[in-house]
Amino acid sequence: MSNYSAIVEYDGTSYKGFQAQPGKVSTVQGELLKALNIVLSGAQILEFGYAGRTDSGVHAKHQVINFKTCKELDLYRFKWKLNCVLPDDIVIKELNIAAEDFDSRKDAALRQYSYYLVNNNYQSAFLKRYSMLLTGGLDVELMRKAAEKFCGVKDFASFCNNSSNGTFTVREVYSFNIRKYSGGLVVFKISANAYLYNMVRIIVGTVIEIGTGKRSIESIDKAFEARKRTYAGKIVPAKGLFLTNVVY
Repeated sequence: MSNYSAIVEYDGTSYKGFQAQPGKVSTVQGELLKALNIVLSGAQILEFGYAGRTDSGVHAKHQVINFKTCKELDLYRFKWKLNCVLPDDIVIKELNIAAEDFDSRKDAALRQYSYYLVNNNYQSAFLKRYSMLLTGGLDVELMRKAAEKFCGVKDFASFCNNSSNGTFTVREVYSFNIRKYSGGLVVFKISANAYLYNMVRIIVGTVIEIGTGKRSIESIDKAFEARKRTYAGKIVPAKGLFLTNVVY
């Protein structure tokens, strides 16, 4: 039995998230398993893992998966065949032999997400599908100060949509950077050990509200203390969110 790892890129627009679901629900994992079964020609997939469970409509430039099979693979030919049978919006970028005990989820030390916002009076034809548009004024320097408050080991109960069902809500955010590019493109980049449901999109929504003057920077401290979803900002659209890196 061999363990293989792959870096996967996908446009999540047409999928109900990454993780396979019961019934005829279209997911990225479902398409990957379908393609693997076709190319493996009946050889059994003994295990399948992934680094991050991206939500419905969320994309990835660097998702990491691993799978085990008894069939010995020619890496170049196998990757080529997989990409031939996968849908056009899912691509295998790299395929490698992994250590026998490698687990793409448990072994991940850092996961990085990026959120794309266009702050302009029009939306780019090339970014419309993958970014949120904001036409009003935006104080990027104030947002950078707000971003610092999210770094470190904290209880993110106010910044997720599953804080009421007993989930352990403490996470560590290693870095949170905001950079503005020409054309009004603003990129929020967050790195953490792990994430809660909708955590990145709620954090970004909160910081944007600070940048537009809809809430104070002090409201972040109050939200951490309250541990209630109502104290944080609105969730931003999924289409602007990408899983951009996983570090082991």
